[in-house]
Amino acid sequence: MPLINVHMQYITLLFKKHKKHLPARLQGTWFGEFCRYGFMIFLSAWIFQGVHITNWREVTIRYSIDAIITASLILLGVHWALAFFIAHSINFTLNGQLFAMYTHMGATGVSASKFLKNTIELSKKIEKHKFIRASIAYGSLSRGCYKKTSDIDIRLIPAKGGWWRTALYAVWLRTWAFFVHYPLDMYCYDPEVVVKKMRTDELPIMVNEREKCMLKWYPERVEFEDFIKIFTKQNL
Repeated sequence: MPLINVHMQYITLLFKKHKKHLPARLQGTWFGEFCRYGFMIFLSAWIFQGVHITNWREVTIRYSIDAIITASLILLGVHWALAFFIAHSINFTLNGQLFAMYTHMGATGVSASKFLKNTIELSKKIEKHKFIRASIAYGSLSRGCYKKTSDIDIRLIPAKGGWWRTALYAVWLRTWAFFVHYPLDMYCYDPEVVVKKMRTDELPIMVNEREKCMLKWYPERVEFEDFIKIFTKQNL
């Protein structure tokens, strides 16, 4: 597909309505329907960048990145408002899961084979670092369901004393995902928090797990090797 057509597709999607979970008070209202437009989803994601569901350590890192880039640009003579806009946009692009957002809108069309290849690569990257106890994927992927609007919801579980390193490594993984065009939605939580925040009607996929550390919270699960088999059978 010519590059200009790809860009037009991304722009066009900003002016279409999309499925979006809304608070109960907005459902059925004109403003709620207005919020379903792509440009409103984009604007909301750019402004907030998921901080309302993010651990305070990740929020601190996100704001620090904004501050460092902004200060650096100001020192180079850029007006503070423009400097902040550029810094916040860079943070959103590389650390705000922009590609996953556009995937939800149906713009990216990642093939099933590429998705699986990147997921296996992600697992190998995480496995190298002992400061991460586990990484868990949620959603219909546990049944092998995949479509062009699918992303992967990964939650990293830090080891004791490994919270800051895990949060910093998550920034690197989101950046990697952007450059390889992998629809990654990733946050870091403690076990007690993740079981409360994530949906329970789908079995979790244990992408990585050290010494069955999540068995207490997830006795019923899909092991990563089984996920690969199910996904391959259903989609490849």
